[in-house]
This record gives sequence, structure tokens and C-alpha cells, in this order.
Amino acid sequence: MKLTPFDAPLGAEITGINLADDLTAETIEELNAYWAQYLVLCIRNQNLAPLDFLKAGRIFGDPFEQLYGQFNHPDYPDIGLLTHQDGDTVGSGKRKIRGTSWHTDASYFECPPAGTMLLALEIPKGGGDTDFMSTRAAYEALPSRTKQQISQLKAIHVYESSRSPRKLIKRSQDQVEKFGEQTKHPIVRTHPANGCKSIFLNPIRVESVDGLTRDESNKILDDLHDHLFQPEFHYRHKWNVGDFLIWDNRSILHQANDDYDWRSQRRLLYRIMVKGERPF
Repeated sequence: MKLTPFDAPLGAEITGINLADDLTAETIEELNAYWAQYLVLCIRNQNLAPLDFLKAGRIFGDPFEQLYGQFNHPDYPDIGLLTHQDGDTVGSGKRKIRGTSWHTDASYFECPPAGTMLLALEIPKGGGDTDFMSTRAAYEALPSRTKQQISQLKAIHVYESSRSPRKLIKRSQDQVEKFGEQTKHPIVRTHPANGCKSIFLNPIRVESVDGLTRDESNKILDDLHDHLFQPEFHYRHKWNVGDFLIWDNRSILHQANDDYDWRSQRRLLYRIMVKGERPF
């Protein structure tokens, strides 16, 4: 197994390992340590059947239930499908590529998923990349005064914020009742593995800062977003078939790019989320 850090503020590539094998406890511990350190891991050249993908996912945790049943693998509901033909089957019924603005997954849960992983099965000839942002690096770059200002603040996370730059997929009433609507999380989040701090915000889900007026809240959120969106905290992943990629939702924002001709090019990725702790 060989690890090569990306030329970016986050991420590393791993080669020379087959996730379908029975890995030793030492290898599993090493992979989890790399994940906590680099936040995004890309393990190349993986040929995984659905059961192998589920097995690989459990290296990093227990599966977190997929939020939209209409996008689940028909035989393995813990695996979601990301395709070039995704549609909003509860709302408009039109094609709606998920994830096309900065976000972290399912942050309106009391215990959001710690990580998300994708396996690339088919990719377009050009486009369809995924962007990542290190909210850890962004936190570390904040002035001391700002760190102090936000150290005790909590944000209110909802399913779809009124501040969201895009409309989200409509949920059925069963999904609303099952998964809930909102919770509060600290804006400065601590990673349980190493104590590193990150800015824990979600542009599609954070409605406001708890206890502040709307104007005060918007000012803090807008200033932090302007800071986060600076390119020096970003990495763009260009997919290859066989890429197994996992990111840390506690310290990463990500977004998909809908910049390819979906009528003539196919895109298919498997997706698993793993359970996490309550943010602190």
C-alpha cells in the first residue's frame, strides 16, 4: 500500500491495495488514520461488486441509511446510485443532478454521517468532476479574533435552508416524518480522532445562527462563506473508473459538477454513507 498526498490542501491517493480482500486490523487502522489526517482518500483501481463495496464501506463505519429510497440500489438499500439520469420523482419529476452546490451530507440529523464514499463505475469523457473544500484548512486560516467570536456559536440546520443556492429534492411525507427537519450544531466542530477543528457549516441547510437576529446571523454566515469559498482551500477530483473515494463530512464540503452532455454520456457511481457522532 502506497500513499501519495495530493498537491492540494487536502486529500491523498492510495494504490497497491484491494478493498475486496480481507484486510488486517493494522491495515484498517492505518486507513482510518489516513482518512482522519487527509480528509479525502482516493483508492485507485478497485473492481468491487455491491457486496464488496459494502464490505469496504465497513472499514470506515456502519452504513448510514440512504435518505432517498428512489435512488437506492434495488438489491442493496445501503447503497445509493448516482447517475446521469437522476430525477426528482417526488417533486417535478425532471432530471435533477444532486449535489451541485457546496454542502456536507445530511447535517440536519442529530448525528450526521461521518463520511461518504463513492465508487466510480462509469464516467463521462469530460466533466462530471467533484469539488472538495477543506473546512479544517479554512478554520486554521481564520484570524484569532474570528475564531474567538464563533467559538461558542451554534447554527440551526434544516432540511432546506431559505438561504440555499439551489432547490433540493422534494421529500415524501414519510421521509419527512422518518428523518426529521432540524437540529443545532456548533459552528466550530472538533474531529474525534485528532482534536482538529473545522468550520461546520452547510450552505444548503444552515438557516441561521442560534440566538442572533437575522441580520447578525446573515453577516456571520456570509463572512464565513466568503472565507470558505476561496480557491486555496479547494481540490477538484477528476474521476477514473475504479476510483473508490471517501471524504470526511466533519471537515469537508463538496459539490458535484453537472457540466457534461448527459444525453450522450453515462455516469454511474455507487454511494455509501457511514454513521457519525453528534458534533461537538
